[in-house]
Amino acid sequence: MRGTVVRIRGGAANRSVVRRLALSGALLLAWPASAAASTSPSLVRIATALNTGGAAMTTAVSCPAQGACAAGGFYTDATHNHEAFIVSQTDGVWGAPQEAATAYNLGGDASVNSISCAAVNSCVAVGFYTDAAQHHQAFIVEETNGTWGATQSVATALNVGGDAVATTVSCAAAGSCVVGGRFEDSSLARHAFIVEETSGTWRNAVEIAGGLDAGGGGLVTSVNCVAVGACALAGQYAPRAQQAQAFVMAEANGVWSKPQEVAGALNVGFDATIGEVACPAAGNCAVGGSFETSAHTTQPFVVTQTGGHWGTPVALTSHIRGSVNADITALSCAGVGFCSATGNYTTSAGATLSFVATQTATSWGPELPVVAELRSPAGAYVAVTGSAVQSLACPAAGYCEIGGQVSTGPTGDQAFVAVEQPAGWGIAQPIAPGQNVGHDATVLSLSCAAPGECVAGGRFTDAASHYQAFVSTGFTAVAPPLQVTVLRGSVPATGAAMLVVIGSGFSAGLTLKVVEPGASAQLVSLSPTRLVIRLRASVHLPGRHILTIAEPGQLPARVTYVQH
Repeated sequence: MRGTVVRIRGGAANRSVVRRLALSGALLLAWPASAAASTSPSLVRIATALNTGGAAMTTAVSCPAQGACAAGGFYTDATHNHEAFIVSQTDGVWGAPQEAATAYNLGGDASVNSISCAAVNSCVAVGFYTDAAQHHQAFIVEETNGTWGATQSVATALNVGGDAVATTVSCAAAGSCVVGGRFEDSSLARHAFIVEETSGTWRNAVEIAGGLDAGGGGLVTSVNCVAVGACALAGQYAPRAQQAQAFVMAEANGVWSKPQEVAGALNVGFDATIGEVACPAAGNCAVGGSFETSAHTTQPFVVTQTGGHWGTPVALTSHIRGSVNADITALSCAGVGFCSATGNYTTSAGATLSFVATQTATSWGPELPVVAELRSPAGAYVAVTGSAVQSLACPAAGYCEIGGQVSTGPTGDQAFVAVEQPAGWGIAQPIAPGQNVGHDATVLSLSCAAPGECVAGGRFTDAASHYQAFVSTGFTAVAPPLQVTVLRGSVPATGAAMLVVIGSGFSAGLTLKVVEPGASAQLVSLSPTRLVIRLRASVHLPGRHILTIAEPGQLPARVTYVQH
């Protein structure tokens, strides 16, 4: 076999190249059949009748079982006051939304920030409302046996400055939860607090990390409880004004550790933030955030807890090429050593794009770009010009979903979900493109009861330019567009040889099939951009042949080659 002229036609490649190729047969590369086609996710509007002021969002979702979830957020009434709402799903059907904290919200600004369901019909929602003095106050509302109870104010004794918010909640079991947030003292400095529920009774709010927080920037950003008395939380504090550091705390056997600063060695610019904490098992957690460099740019980091001990922070900066600023917005763990972190970065050209980094055993990375393309319900692939991931959920190892907002230029900003399977990350799938005629939609929260059983919550913009709250489900793993740019190798008329295929969209779930008689192919190794195949030809078939490389649901790429 001598050098041949190779023409790549169709599919995403759609261009001609000249390369050396020797092959006797045609290959079929495929994702699992479940990823073959894209179907439109279902969408349910939430609080539409209440939202007479035209601004509603679903900000929090929690699903302890398939078809049994709780969601919350806010809507705007006719007087343009923001009111908090909660809504439950039973047997797959969403009920009527209920107002939360309305009797307390005399200042007209309230929202649910976080929801945690320990079991079906057993949930806690937290947020804030504004009292008659225009002070923000933190609140809790609890669901017991399917009935939401009365709103309870928390941290009011601490909040003499009038700016308290409950930001996060996690429930290990019914009647056993931890709530975190912030309050404002008499000097108008903000500090972090937690409130614990034990055996169904809420204790008083207590300040945490106060000894570190001399600058008054305290806040609990996330809490995660895997068992009663076994929790972890992440937050921020200010050692002095205009500075921020990240900290973690862990609870073991019902006793909280002292706050521990993380990322301090990295944070030479004195502006660290921290997002979600995820704990697949007691004493084994992970957190992610960002730190400021000496050049005053932000970069992402992760810290892992193993056997109750927090490790060294790891900066995720090696593979986000050309980034100016980057941070981690969400983190989820399917098991010990199986965590994923996602976030966004800004390029030197000013575009905001997204990435995902995965933990395998004790190692993190590499961080890889994600959400580069959007696939419409009609099956067209559209390049993404900007993206912002807001939420991540991983119900099992190798099965995750991310959600947020993408921009594709002419279609404006769309809400999306992208699904990961063992084959790799799929293409972003739009939510409610037909309803989002105002071209501004996003996913704000995701929760998964099991792989393939995830619910997203967010907002879209209707024809009147009003924000409407939604929940959505039914996301599929949409195969990435297949691109083949280089095929090289040489093989005798009969015998075995290696073929190297360079391109993109290759997945761990692909299969190889040779349709030419007397030929077979075996996958030796793969990455998303490179395949190594052992080809064996037992029959010499001189002349022109077609090599077909395809993904189900996509136009195939075809290569014409000549065997002499």
